[in-house]
Amino acid sequence: MGKGKDKNLGSPKRSVDSPKSPKMRGSDSSPSFKREQLLRTEPFPPISVTPYPLSTSTEMAMAMSSEAQALQDRVKVLSDLVRELQKARDENVSHMNTMNSFSDKIISEEKLSIQNRSKLKVMYEKAVEDAEKEVGLMKKALHTVYQIRSIRHDLRIQAKNSGNKETIRRGALMKMLLNCAQTLPLWIGNSMEKPPPLCGAIPPEQNYVAKVNDMVACLVRGSEGEDNWILAEVVSYNTSTNKYEVDDIDEEQKERHTLSRRRVYPLPLMRANPEVNPEALYPKGSIVMALYPQTTCFYKAVINRLPTLATEEYEVLFEDPTYADGYSPPLMVAQRYVIQIKEVSKKK
Repeated sequence: MGKGKDKNLGSPKRSVDSPKSPKMRGSDSSPSFKREQLLRTEPFPPISVTPYPLSTSTEMAMAMSSEAQALQDRVKVLSDLVRELQKARDENVSHMNTMNSFSDKIISEEKLSIQNRSKLKVMYEKAVEDAEKEVGLMKKALHTVYQIRSIRHDLRIQAKNSGNKETIRRGALMKMLLNCAQTLPLWIGNSMEKPPPLCGAIPPEQNYVAKVNDMVACLVRGSEGEDNWILAEVVSYNTSTNKYEVDDIDEEQKERHTLSRRRVYPLPLMRANPEVNPEALYPKGSIVMALYPQTTCFYKAVINRLPTLATEEYEVLFEDPTYADGYSPPLMVAQRYVIQIKEVSKKK
């Protein structure tokens, strides 16, 4: 074996105190630290005031609302934050490249002097500080996204309560539900901080009461006496009777239900990041209630595959006696629409 080679790995010897280079090694095509660009080359696309198609009269009513201007203001803030974040990332690349080169030099020399150790420590501390600044800007940008989402939701409720009784078409409703799932806030905690209740699979607190306009899963009795779990929106909650008033999210049904708390289950308010908080996801094989794709009803299902990224969905198998094995083919369902099984007595 040549000098400086590890007998087993064939890599340069490294002292115990030698730093590890922050970049991937062994790639001649990527000699420096590279980062993905955040900005588009073209201008930011205009944002629609509504999350799904509405009538002209409703669009006009919403455009006249003060919230519509607030929405445009938030969009500008978001645009500025993204540009500021990109500028910070660009400035930090130079430092990362310098740190990588210095780390490579130490490894090639197979010697870490006290002076170099101190210099490298300062470099790493600067890199951590830069990363924390980026994280802060990202959190501000995400918070602004959630503000935009909230304003858009408020505009929809205003239009609904303004006397406009239009029915949302099935396709538009499905688009709205998908939008709600994709833009559900992502939980980003500090180091060692546990995900809060209603983040992913984390259940709500025992005495939790869903807020007005929140989406919930509700067990309602059909015209033929059968019980079904449906997607609904909270209208009110009576603290004296402990009962909710909810509207079926499917406006074609145009039904309002008065239900006890045990027949209402809140949906997750935040998405869990599988890469950071896998404990906030349902384990494979778990029996859950999931929203069947292209419907507004929840059915019993088994978790077949977990999401690996925050943008991915669960793969589930719905119970279906029409199939030989008793389960449907694998279907994808967002975290937003997967909840715990809740057994409810027949008493209403």
